[in-house]
Amino acid sequence: MGETHFKERLSNFIIALLLLFPILINSVKIFGNLILLILVVLGAYIAITERKNPFQVKELKVFSWLTVSYFGVMLFSGLVADGFNYEFHHLGRKLHFLLAPLIALAIFQVDLPLKKLLLSIKLGLIVIGIITLAQRYFPFGEGQVSGMINSNIFGDIAVAMLFLSIIQVFIEAPKEKVFTFIAAMFGITAIVLSNSRGSWLSLLILSIVYIGLIYKPFLQNNNKGKLFLMLLFSVLIGFIATQANVNKRIALADTEIQSWQSGENHNDSVGLRLQMWKAGLQAATQSPWFGYGYRNANKVASEYAPSNKGTIGRKTHLHNEYLTTMVSAGVIGLLALLALLFAPMVIFYRKLKDKKTYYYASMGILLCAGYATFGFTHIAFGEEHINAFYVFFMSFLFLNIGRKNSPLNQTR
Repeated sequence: MGETHFKERLSNFIIALLLLFPILINSVKIFGNLILLILVVLGAYIAITERKNPFQVKELKVFSWLTVSYFGVMLFSGLVADGFNYEFHHLGRKLHFLLAPLIALAIFQVDLPLKKLLLSIKLGLIVIGIITLAQRYFPFGEGQVSGMINSNIFGDIAVAMLFLSIIQVFIEAPKEKVFTFIAAMFGITAIVLSNSRGSWLSLLILSIVYIGLIYKPFLQNNNKGKLFLMLLFSVLIGFIATQANVNKRIALADTEIQSWQSGENHNDSVGLRLQMWKAGLQAATQSPWFGYGYRNANKVASEYAPSNKGTIGRKTHLHNEYLTTMVSAGVIGLLALLALLFAPMVIFYRKLKDKKTYYYASMGILLCAGYATFGFTHIAFGEEHINAFYVFFMSFLFLNIGRKNSPLNQTR
């Protein structure tokens, strides 16, 4: 009786952590990682006391091998490049992937209804929307419109949260739809005010992916649904297009691209990125298989950009996930990255046909596609908050596409 009561309390505690995570990850700097740390401890406790190995649990096996292998490749690249003189503390930001199996094992102990998690995500969108509005119109501190973290990371997480939140909108009750719409508007406000052009690009691409996912089951023979979606996107596009900061940032990007092409300026935002990419490609060809070690990419690439050597060398990445990984860990690292992004996408795609796993699979595809696009102009797996977000949701989604008896809508 006592053991049963303890397990019930442990399950409720884990569920509380899962529901808090989407609300806090993009609004309070430390709590997202703190929640994952607690889940790691609980996962280790469960592994020891119940003799469970996440590498042998069917639902978690693939996820565990993908994440740990990715971490292992990053570690190996550093050892190949610098031996035991490598600065191993750089791998601290990748620890989420090493510890991911324990996080997944903790989540494996509970059966959290999807509807409750979606509600938590929507509340998180409202919170970050309010934060960005407050910072925009009532600035404090440095007036950064991105909560307490980097604006690119903030914008990327907001994009992921937005599309995860609307995955069940077509089967929601009218009151739920209204709340979803309100949350989505707050989310879009946060994305727009973040001023992250990379996040805006991801927003556009994920809109296309989302429409592709929902078209056959919800729109193919539904003219009202098509009209509603058309009007919704028209309103959203109109809202975004009227924002002065959006027009200003897009115009600035166009000007900077033209400056780069004419050879006039390589020191502005776009020019510096293009110079880093060119230098990174040159550096990658010199050590194509194993690279120069994680967090060494900029130091090496800066040697091929003498006019901006100091600026590029001081940065922590090349503003492109794929190129940064190629320089850091070579072809082996790039393959590990692609496996982490696209192997789950293939698995989720195969689960779309099953009604019991359709929503989880759709969320997984959106999450993978989102992170694939985040890496175009920024870094998808180089910062602790965005790594934490990926590991958390992938753990939850892999678990639920693997469960045989998951209810269709999980409304309880």
